[in-house]
Amino acid sequence: MKKIFSICLLGIFLFSFTDPYTIKRISDQYFRYEFYTTDKEVNIKHNRDYYWFKGGLIHKAEGGTSGQLLDGEFKKYYHSNQLAEQGFFKRGLKIGLWKTWFEDGTTESTQEYNSGQRDGQYYSYSSTGKMLEKGYYVSGKKHGSWINYITQDTVQYKKGEIFIPKPKLTKEEKAAAKEQKKKERELKKQEKETKNASKTKITPKETKKAKSKKETKKEDTSEKQSFFKRIFSKKDKKE
Repeated sequence: MKKIFSICLLGIFLFSFTDPYTIKRISDQYFRYEFYTTDKEVNIKHNRDYYWFKGGLIHKAEGGTSGQLLDGEFKKYYHSNQLAEQGFFKRGLKIGLWKTWFEDGTTESTQEYNSGQRDGQYYSYSSTGKMLEKGYYVSGKKHGSWINYITQDTVQYKKGEIFIPKPKLTKEEKAAAKEQKKKERELKKQEKETKNASKTKITPKETKKAKSKKETKKEDTSEKQSFFKRIFSKKDKKE
């Protein structure tokens, strides 16, 4: 009897945990959706995209919610019952690995998410399975090498901005660059010395003026001396 009671309790517990009625199912013109929701309150982050359910539809907004937040496994189907998209939500935010498929079941894209932001490797494929693009996200921004296999272009990103790294130099190029910098420093030093010398240099005009001032000073001194000599000579005669 105890065993039967325990089995019944376990069954009730499992049913409550996997209750098929807690899952929500909706559809539109193109897809069917299966997902779970939560009524738990969250501290909204304004730079995140939140997904919620209200009025029979799934809504999305940056930094805001107005309904039951999507929480748990999420699946989107084509009306042919083929998977179109699959991933996980945590209180309205995408987390972990998300995948999309073409209607024939071929992978269309894969992307990793962290707390609602793209964070990790991204791959995009054609309907024939050929890779179209791959790259990496850090906190929602492109980072590192992004390769476009259609245009055969590789673009470097740094925190969402296109980044052009400095080309790597050979030993000879490094030595030449070092020598060039040395020459530039010496040239600047010479220019500075020439500039300082030009400030202290006396021009011919300045020399002429200085001489004339000196001669004028001598004349004034000699006149004063002759004047005093005449006075003292007169004084001596009187005595």
